[in-house]
Amino acid sequence: MKPQQYDFKQAAYQRIPHKDFQNVFDFPDFTEMRPVIRAAVHQVAAAAFTQPVLPVQVERMALEIEEQMERETRKYAHQNGVYSNQRAELGNLIRLYTNVLQAISRRDVIDQEIEDIIYAVDQTRQSLGKLSTLTGTGKLYASNHDQELIPDTFYYLVATELMRPYIIDSDKPLTPTNVTHAGKQLMVKLTTYAFRDWDSYLTHQYDEQHNIKNQRGLTTDQYYDLLEKCELKYADHAYADILADLYRATESLLVPTYLPRLDIMATNLTTIFNQHPLLRLKFGQLVRQFFLVDQQGYEHVMDAPLKDIRQKYQYYRQNFE
Repeated sequence: MKPQQYDFKQAAYQRIPHKDFQNVFDFPDFTEMRPVIRAAVHQVAAAAFTQPVLPVQVERMALEIEEQMERETRKYAHQNGVYSNQRAELGNLIRLYTNVLQAISRRDVIDQEIEDIIYAVDQTRQSLGKLSTLTGTGKLYASNHDQELIPDTFYYLVATELMRPYIIDSDKPLTPTNVTHAGKQLMVKLTTYAFRDWDSYLTHQYDEQHNIKNQRGLTTDQYYDLLEKCELKYADHAYADILADLYRATESLLVPTYLPRLDIMATNLTTIFNQHPLLRLKFGQLVRQFFLVDQQGYEHVMDAPLKDIRQKYQYYRQNFE
């Protein structure tokens, strides 16, 4: 047993007020449990592919599975029941917990810490299985990648501006068949950013950094390599600031002279721009300004952040050993 090891089971009993639904994501020491659970989720994600894929695809799938587990679990804990239209979804969630438990149980070493984590995860699985039936209809889970940008709204028009270099036929509308492969990838990325929970995203980064800083036996180079890789992985949170700043600038442009308020997901901006063509030009200028668009129409938001991260860790390696 590791020194100063957490007893998750005891923590669960002693520090969580008793309630019928036990949510592993709310356990006091979940931060310490997360690396083991995350590793198990990663195995489940890898097993979902029937053919060899790139590691980044497995990583993306694992992130989606973990997000789905937490969001669905919190939903059912809040409901304290299940609606009839959610039965299939709940069954899939319970099977997902079972798969995660099986992955944890296949670890080479099952010590007291792992047994306590298995207990905590299984408590949540059992709580999900005991939910009573509710009357009516409930919401079903929809991942960010199932979402689509609503035409004529803020995010859609931002994407339209940034997609210009990738459009195959400029006389035709923006559709998946009228953009290059790189354009499709950019559209997926922009759609993801539009619906992403950035606070949760940064929490994942902080957790990974916390785990790296607590790893033992790393050389200085290994330590900096892992931290650099983590920062590069989450560096695209720069888009959160860009989009927020662009929204505020657009709001200042339109409210209250042309609109009483600007709903980022719902306001039809095309109607306003058709009535006032100069506003469309100003909006396009704002997009190009904030996204650092070059003469060819390509955005460069990530150039500086990625360069800064690499230079920072190169400096650390050279000066701190």
